[in-house]
Amino acid sequence: MIEVKDVRKTFKTQQVLKGVNLQVETGKVQALLGANGAGKSTLIYIIAALLEKDSGEVWIDGERIEMDDFPYRAKIGYVFDKPIYMPKFSAKEHLEFVGEMYGIPKAEYSIRINELLEYFELPMDTKKQIDSYSKGMKNKVSLASALLHNPKYLIVDEPFDGMDFLSVQKCCTLFKTLAARGTTILITSHQFDVIAEVGDNFALLKDGEIQFNLPMAELEKRATEKGSVKHYLEDLMQGEEVRSELSWLK
Repeated sequence: MIEVKDVRKTFKTQQVLKGVNLQVETGKVQALLGANGAGKSTLIYIIAALLEKDSGEVWIDGERIEMDDFPYRAKIGYVFDKPIYMPKFSAKEHLEFVGEMYGIPKAEYSIRINELLEYFELPMDTKKQIDSYSKGMKNKVSLASALLHNPKYLIVDEPFDGMDFLSVQKCCTLFKTLAARGTTILITSHQFDVIAEVGDNFALLKDGEIQFNLPMAELEKRATEKGSVKHYLEDLMQGEEVRSELSWLK
């Protein structure tokens, strides 16, 4: 289980996280929702032990996690909103580099790499550099890298960006399979129709705090008056004073 307790973070004069509390259950797909700038990526970086929090605690499997907890990092696979890769490498070369970094035996990571390249429909040869890949392909490389060491926890921030419909569906199936075998997944995405298919629980981050964390059935009950969960969430994230039209288009 991932437990976030009263986590706070301020950048200069802007307090982004104002006391976040969140529990992510083992073997579940936890969706983290929120408008642009709500602090989702900041929270994810803190949970991944890649950004120092101002105060509060992050607990994993009953242990308090700090920035220098490298054994914990080895348990995590993470995909951030901007794909991380070696630009002059091919997908295969990059994954081989990742395999070496995690200390996976070559015979083992070679098999995994071939399967990942085939699964994500990435080039098997070493001629084409990742720099020349499409946005969706770069995200696939980043996701394949996160999965190579068979992590206990998977943290993914906007993983579907740039992917075609079939690739998105394939990723959703993969996330469900991973969760069923015990992997804990924390995911953010602006594509609610997609995340609604794969998520077990849905947390809304707004005004620096988690407003709720509910399964879809409970969200549907709350959304009865709005007609759909999507419209209910849109109203919550949008707030009250937002321009809804442009004067010159009337």
